[in-house]
Amino acid sequence: MNLGTPAVSLGGITLGTIIVVLVILRWHKKGGGGGKKGDDGGNSRDWKALIPFSIALCFGILAILAAGPVSALGLITRLSLWGGDGIGHAYLVWGIGGNSPDVTRATAVVLTDGGYAMFAIWTAVMIALFLWSKKLPKRQTALGILAGILLGLSQGIAGLAAVPLASAVNAAGGWYAGVVQ
Repeated sequence: MNLGTPAVSLGGITLGTIIVVLVILRWHKKGGGGGKKGDDGGNSRDWKALIPFSIALCFGILAILAAGPVSALGLITRLSLWGGDGIGHAYLVWGIGGNSPDVTRATAVVLTDGGYAMFAIWTAVMIALFLWSKKLPKRQTALGILAGILLGLSQGIAGLAAVPLASAVNAAGGWYAGVVQ
């Protein structure tokens, strides 16, 4: 495992996509947590039930792209990437009979000092919510973070999500640094 430059195979991207699809299918099957009858006679899907998963997915994407390799979070994200990528690779190669080439396209996202401060706060909030929240779906949150880590290095996902995420975190960090100084 190379801790300096994380890499992902097609199997890792596939596993991340499978996680996202399964969470959405489960949400759809359960009626999205709403349970109310809609105008069409079926259960209405409450999209707010997917918010914790979406926030965790964004956190995972930013974590794999922004956390340095010598940090605790960087080590955890790279170990998660290594494990998830290995499972996805095994699934594609031995489970399905295909190939799993390296598909890493993204590079590290640069955060400002304030951006890293906001990301540190976001990390602490995610850990606290995971440990102490009674209402937050822990499995869904953990799967969202793992899916974000696995999908974050692909060009399509990183290009679509990384720049707006990093820009938003940097903007919030600029505000935060200005307030506390």
